[in-house]
Amino acid sequence: MNEKTVVKQLYRLNIEPRVIDQLTRLAAKTGEPKTRLATRLFTEAVMGFKPTKATKNGR
Repeated sequence: MNEKTVVKQLYRLNIEPRVIDQLTRLAAKTGEPKTRLATRLFTEAVMGFKPTKATKNGR
């Protein structure tokens, strides 16, 4: 990827403390900064999300 990726702040998310703890552990293991790791994981989760089909009664 030769062109520079534009990153924008989209939301200020409220994250559970257990998620922050896990992120801290992952960042320590990988050596990747927490912010970069969180951005990458969030992007992968959103881009990989496949919604289930809606049923007739809306459930």
